[in-house]
Amino acid sequence: MIEVRFQRGLYLPEPDLWLDPWDAQPWAFVSHAHADHFARHEMALCSQVTASLVRSRYGVAENRLLGVNFHAAVERNGYRLRLLPAGHIAGSAMLHVTRIADGATLLYTGDFKVRKGRTAEPVVFQQADLLILETTFALPQFVFPSQMEVEMAVLRFVHDTLADGEVPVLLGYSLGKAQEALALLHEHGIPAVLHPNVADMTRACREAGLRCLPEPKLLDGPVPSGHAVVAPPNAVRSKLLRAIGNRRVAMLSGWAMVPGATFRYRVDEAIPLSDHADYPGLVECVQRVRPKKILTVHGYAREFAAEMRLRGHDAWSAAGNDQMELALAQPSARGPLTGGSGIQTTASARHVRPICALADFTSLCRLTGETSSRLEKIKHLAAYLRGLESEEDLALAAMWLTGRALPRASDRRAAHTGGATLRRALLKIPGAREERYREISLSQNDAARTTRLLLQELLLKPEPLDLAGLATFFHELAKAPGSLARIDLLSSRLRTLHPAEGETLVKLLTGDLRIGLKEGLVEDAVAEAFGADPAAVRHAHMLTGDLGETARLAKRKTLQEASLRPFVPLKVMLASPMPDAASLSAAMSERHAEGIWLEPKYDGIRAQIHKQGERAGIFSRDLRPLDAEFPELIEAALSLPGDFILDGEIIAHAEGRRLTFHDLQTRLGRISTQQGDLFPSNATVALDSPALPPVRFIAFDLLWHNGDDLLTHPLAERRDRMSGAALVSAVFQQIAVSRAKDAEEVNLAFKQARAEGYEGLIAKDPGSPYSPGRRGKGWLKLKTSSTLDCVVVAAEQGHGKRAEVLSDYTFAVRDSLSGQLRIIGKAYSGLTDAEIEELTEHFRKHTLSTDRRKHLVEPNIVLEIAFDSIQPSKRHDSGLAMRFPRIHAIRRDKGVDEIDTLQYARSLVDG
Repeated sequence: MIEVRFQRGLYLPEPDLWLDPWDAQPWAFVSHAHADHFARHEMALCSQVTASLVRSRYGVAENRLLGVNFHAAVERNGYRLRLLPAGHIAGSAMLHVTRIADGATLLYTGDFKVRKGRTAEPVVFQQADLLILETTFALPQFVFPSQMEVEMAVLRFVHDTLADGEVPVLLGYSLGKAQEALALLHEHGIPAVLHPNVADMTRACREAGLRCLPEPKLLDGPVPSGHAVVAPPNAVRSKLLRAIGNRRVAMLSGWAMVPGATFRYRVDEAIPLSDHADYPGLVECVQRVRPKKILTVHGYAREFAAEMRLRGHDAWSAAGNDQMELALAQPSARGPLTGGSGIQTTASARHVRPICALADFTSLCRLTGETSSRLEKIKHLAAYLRGLESEEDLALAAMWLTGRALPRASDRRAAHTGGATLRRALLKIPGAREERYREISLSQNDAARTTRLLLQELLLKPEPLDLAGLATFFHELAKAPGSLARIDLLSSRLRTLHPAEGETLVKLLTGDLRIGLKEGLVEDAVAEAFGADPAAVRHAHMLTGDLGETARLAKRKTLQEASLRPFVPLKVMLASPMPDAASLSAAMSERHAEGIWLEPKYDGIRAQIHKQGERAGIFSRDLRPLDAEFPELIEAALSLPGDFILDGEIIAHAEGRRLTFHDLQTRLGRISTQQGDLFPSNATVALDSPALPPVRFIAFDLLWHNGDDLLTHPLAERRDRMSGAALVSAVFQQIAVSRAKDAEEVNLAFKQARAEGYEGLIAKDPGSPYSPGRRGKGWLKLKTSSTLDCVVVAAEQGHGKRAEVLSDYTFAVRDSLSGQLRIIGKAYSGLTDAEIEELTEHFRKHTLSTDRRKHLVEPNIVLEIAFDSIQPSKRHDSGLAMRFPRIHAIRRDKGVDEIDTLQYARSLVDG
């Protein structure tokens, strides 16, 4: 083993070489150009980029720097030295040392990062006998969000601040994070002005070869409109920044993961953009280097060394202050070990990651999540999909990449696992402690990351699992007869998985991989993988309703065989909202020579009815079967002539008058006391029950008829064919159409519709094709009372008679730029006592964490919220607040992916 000494820095006596020493030395390796790793040595070995930066930053003479290329060999005193990229900042390097006489090796990491950044060379590991590892973030709770999530947080902060008329200020070290932030802003077309220190280092980086950075623009006066500011943290109280009166400040630091970061840094937001490896990155380094011995330096050196010893490694702090722990650690390998920080680390077997198909899928997800480039994501996905040999694996992977565990044909809620079920499953694994689960869960507020961190601390023996095996597990979980059976199944499966694969499983069960993928991007990846036209892939997916089946067709080069088929539900075509009659009239007038086509907007449940031969089926707008909820519609559909797929609205209708969506709620979901999830009942509905109002189906489109696909036909032609097909009965009706020649007539028609009890009007282009899942300009809607579809993110105990139930709901809309949920308001009125009791039971079973009376809950319940107006406000992270919000309805017919966007909410702001 190569000898290492610690004397105010690391020293290798045989080659007479210092590693990032604190003081000036005759011969030293300098890993990067940060001030805390540099001193004025007589001779410094470093990378070419670091040499350039050091000359620019410190004015060091060129003859005192030996700048070498990565991977090039330098020999000194019988040792071969090679620099490897460290991924920390531009030019950062690891040092690999080989003793030529016997081949003994050492790897000194310096500061490093596993995740790929924009301005640093990607890290390269090499096997070594001795690993000297920096351990800045070496506690299990330090698991940074994916690169994509962090970058989206930065962009959201900048976009929201600019939208509010303020100046976004990003604080990051002058060399490193400042350039990462600048490169991100530049890629997304956001101009920035730079603090002088950042400008100087950016200029030096460009001179060193970093052409991804724009020419620096200096902050030397008022900030131009639409610009962000990038500055170092120590400038936050400077006169230059204090002169920006309307600033909003975000700190970019890995320490943002620590609670209270915004208060500690005295900023508006703290975002965990780090140039160091997090805990999983450190573990990955150890696994890839495969050392015989580990020395840890910086940060939580003792704690990480202790953890590695419990995993079977010979690991110690380089400072040598933990040698006495050897005798203490050996007698009880399973007992808790308390490090200097007071944090207990549970003994854990070393997790050898099995080589298997699920591990490959997990690695793909990580790689995809670490890039925000759409083209790069498609490239990674296409390469993976192309390499799958079996069509079964291809179909499963394509489906899972959209975050769906089971096909749409299955009840999409059936495999969903709530927070309570997951917690109990994890705690059934031997060695899991509830207090540790709570500690991790509160720090992460993310079920999948909590699973990974907890599993990392347990004694596991991971087994390989292929994709078909995971699919079988999902089906078994969906069919489990009750919550106890689900808990047993989930616990048994998790204890056989590597922590990384356990995280992937939970992400799929919760319906979100969180790697920046939407169906459209996966469609493009399928097209890229098999040389298909992206438009053809999208069309085939629209028709099959199954991305896995579409991928099979693309691989076989038979996309043209995809066709619209009964009982394969389509995403519904949507109408874009308009603020008033004048706007609607202006948008539609040019398309309507015979006047604007108007239909009443019903307050019901959007649905498709499919009928072929002796079979009929009903599907909701989120593609769930509704046959059991509306059996009388099935019976009525079977009595109609021919085969068809109709799009329309189910309405409640009693005593000759239309009822509201609220009256239909009795037909929709109930909360299962066994499953703990909200899903439709499969029980037969008693048609004569007085609690269940009669229903009718109002048809407004014919999508398929007697074998003919009508999607691309104009609306007027589809409507004529529907009228001629005699698809009417006492229960089935066809929607009425009226015409208006201008805004005044549209307004009159709107008032009449409201007086007759309709929600509003829908205007349609008679020449429009049917575009499933699209919200374009072919259909426009006008409603009188403003409502937003929001998802509940928190539920709070009420007061008085509601003190024992969760009756106050905090809700959010989705930021379409970042995909994040943004809180927009809170409401407690509008629901019946029975509905509140149902939701209370649901939210208690889907609670992520609690803070006194408040429960943070899984976002899986959609509410339609009515309000008087929306105004700008700093009260919520959306930057908006509702005036007099109240709950109009529980939208059990809508999924979370159908809630309204922050951008649409902004369009409703008064004034």
